[in-house]
Amino acid sequence: MDRSTESETVGFIDIGTNSIHLSVVRCYGAVPGDTVFQDKEMLRLGRGLYADGRIGRDTIRKAAIIVSRFARTARSMGAQEVLAMATCAAREAPDGHDLVRAVSQHVDVRVIPGTEEARLIALGVFGPDGPRERSIVIDIGGGSTEVVVSEGGENLFMDSLSVGAVRFLYGDGIDFSKPVSPEDYGVLLRRVDTSSYHATGMVREAGFARAYGSSGTMMALASMCAARRGDGDASYMTSEELRSLMEHLCSLDMSGREDVRGLAKARADIIIGGGAIADELMSLFGIDRIEISQNGLREGMQTDFLLSRGHARLDVRRASVMSLACRCGYDARHAAAVERYSMLLFDGSKALGMHSMSDGMRSLLSCAATLHDIGEVVNYSDHNLLSQMMIENSDMVGFDVTELRYMGLMARFHHKKFPGPNDRSLKGVPPKESQDVRMCAMFLRMADILDRHRTSSMEGIFLEAAGDEVVLRFSSSEDPSMEVWRMDRIKDDFRKLFKRRLRLAPEFSAAGGEPSLQAPST
Repeated sequence: MDRSTESETVGFIDIGTNSIHLSVVRCYGAVPGDTVFQDKEMLRLGRGLYADGRIGRDTIRKAAIIVSRFARTARSMGAQEVLAMATCAAREAPDGHDLVRAVSQHVDVRVIPGTEEARLIALGVFGPDGPRERSIVIDIGGGSTEVVVSEGGENLFMDSLSVGAVRFLYGDGIDFSKPVSPEDYGVLLRRVDTSSYHATGMVREAGFARAYGSSGTMMALASMCAARRGDGDASYMTSEELRSLMEHLCSLDMSGREDVRGLAKARADIIIGGGAIADELMSLFGIDRIEISQNGLREGMQTDFLLSRGHARLDVRRASVMSLACRCGYDARHAAAVERYSMLLFDGSKALGMHSMSDGMRSLLSCAATLHDIGEVVNYSDHNLLSQMMIENSDMVGFDVTELRYMGLMARFHHKKFPGPNDRSLKGVPPKESQDVRMCAMFLRMADILDRHRTSSMEGIFLEAAGDEVVLRFSSSEDPSMEVWRMDRIKDDFRKLFKRRLRLAPEFSAAGGEPSLQAPST
């Protein structure tokens, strides 16, 4: 039995200073998992804490009700375990122990220190192997802001700063229902300066190549920047864009901010405080552009859970792919065969000097091969287009937006019309990468044809050079006639792409028969 398809459902509850979140996750073996249900209640534990010095009995009672319902929901969906973690408000409040006692009646809860929160956030954003380049992640929460510099699997610096969007809303005496004056905004920036004095020196000393932002505040800021930019790309924002956005938001009262494109109304009161933190930290750390991650603490909790279960090494990218594939009910045998054949075609053609693509592009082809048919869960006739859409909008951990797009294009082009170099779907892709994507899509298309009947019958696939031709030799345990007929249809696209003709040399290895290679009668 393929253990990668066996599932376990786990509930994760994040008791934050602004909101309480539930994620119900279905894991497959060592795969980080698919979120099958999410819920959130914006309780604001920090409201009483930062205004009056205590969370308060009524808020604690409501927190217990929320956690109780969330735990019950997770268990009703099959969760064998429900894990809960409480962060800044619970660890700072004098009555934090009352909160823990109330919540513990329904689920085991851990109150984690700021550095542990930072570690889990980095684990959620980068995965257990960490980023390939030295990178910084900034997560702006309700009560605290976590900063981590990571490279590989090592966290070089971690800190939890005592600044947060909810803390600023209730703790600084600024009336955010009105436009915020430059003087008041300056007060917020100075608070960030004071709280991050140590972190600024350490971050500058460590250095970093890329910057990432996580949390709802960062996503909201990037969404508003994208709306103002006009391209809808909320995967990043620049320091200049953010500074201009903050000037605009400060000029508006609460109702005006509620109408800003890209900002949820529920965040209109805390966005000035959260934006001030992002604005000043980007300036202090020297960040011109920050990429936005959809992942954070809860994803870190999920990965940490798997690591605690003995999965010492997790290939996060591969795990993300398998998680999506399993959730879509993919044909595991067919996908494995197509992936194997794609790799043979990629490697064989590279050995013949037909391309010089990197191992990175090879890895993307491998992942695309696994996912190429997932659109079938919705509709077969347009499954290639659906596969593309699902891949590009999956937010799979370990991939950036560009890599998701390239994999989506490969899946799109494995079926139906093959694109030319100027195809509209390739708009915005640099010429070299466009050629690479089309080549990978051709290998994927050929591999899919070679497993046309989904029987994994190919016993050998080889490429040979013969003058201006490429000879594709393949042996099959079944009659390959229909595969040959389908492969004949793509020869012209192959020639245009690789500037070589394709010649087929099939062999039928089954005893007692010879393949019929003539074209079908019409």
